[in-house]
Parts: sequence; C-alpha cells; structure tokens
Amino acid sequence: MVASLRLLAACFAVVGVLFVALPDQVLDALSDVGEWLGNDTRAPGTGARLWLALSFAYMLAIAAICLVAQADVARYRPLILILFVAKASSSLAALAFFLFDERVFAYLLNFLVDGALAAAAVWLWALAGRVGRPVEPG
Repeated sequence: MVASLRLLAACFAVVGVLFVALPDQVLDALSDVGEWLGNDTRAPGTGARLWLALSFAYMLAIAAICLVAQADVARYRPLILILFVAKASSSLAALAFFLFDERVFAYLLNFLVDGALAAAAVWLWALAGRVGRPVEPG
C-alpha cells in the first residue's frame, strides 16, 4: 500500500509537470491516439493559462496527499478519501464534457483513467482500515 501511494505521488507529479510544461503537446498526443482508435475530434488548445496553473496545482496537491498518507496509512487514512473525491470528480466532469460538449478522446480517456484511480483510492482506503488490526480467521 505504501509503495502504491508513492507510485501514485510520483505519477501525479510527473503528469502535473507535463500539463504545465507541454500542454498542447500532451493534448496532441492524446488526440493522435484517439484518431488511431477512430475518434477524429481533436482536443481543443489550451489558450487560457489559468486552467493550466490550476491543473498543475491540483496534480501536485494530490501527489502531496499521497506522500503524506503513505507516511502513516492508518493515521492519514482520511486523506485517501480526499484522493477519491478528487479523482471521482475529475472522472465524472470529463464524462460530462464528453457526452454533452464534444466527443473528444482526451475527455473519454480522462473519465476512464481517473475513474480507475478513484476505484484504486477506495481500495487503498479499505486496505488502510485494516492496518494495525489483527486478521480474523475466516
């Protein structure tokens, strides 16, 4: 569980840096994958830098949540629920954009990836609840 949280923290930090350093290249790469899979709707460009700053801050904040939680998973277990809320809300917002705005592959991919990460957060939260408790014979 500690290793999973450390890995998530590293991934969130790297993706956050990519979002802010190479935003259009990231979207172009995702659009290329979407085209390869049959979705020809390209992701819109990132003209508004405010959203880049906010997404960068979000990714670093959830990376920090993972780093704090891995230090003592039993004590900081509630932080893992915050990770769930962040990833679930990102996933559902992306699904809404995909369904009600444009059928952009990046939106669909964000729904799937962040949905999986939200599920992983719930699983880690459940595991953290077992830390320090004796396992009962089944």
